[in-house]
Amino acid sequence: MTLFLTPIKLPIQDWDRILQLGADSRTRELQNELTNAEQAIVEFERRFGMSFANLEKKGLPVNANFETHDAYIEWQSWEIRRTDLQNRLTTLHSLERQHDS
Repeated sequence: MTLFLTPIKLPIQDWDRILQLGADSRTRELQNELTNAEQAIVEFERRFGMSFANLEKKGLPVNANFETHDAYIEWQSWEIRRTDLQNRLTTLHSLERQHDS
């Protein structure tokens, strides 16, 4: 199935505003996701008593149980998610600065 869309003709100011509103909305969504990731990371830091970087250097105890290994993997995924969200927000902010120039 092919979908044919009729071009929408609007003044450039309207398209700029539509893009800005979309960027603002997406920035808020990503910021909320980042807040959630950071809250999860804080909980893991409390649980393990150190940052993820320190845990990476120190390593898990030799006698760590399944739950500890599982928590480590989940924590790692939150760290990766946080980095991804920070990078995406940085890109959106740089686009906003370019637009404002």
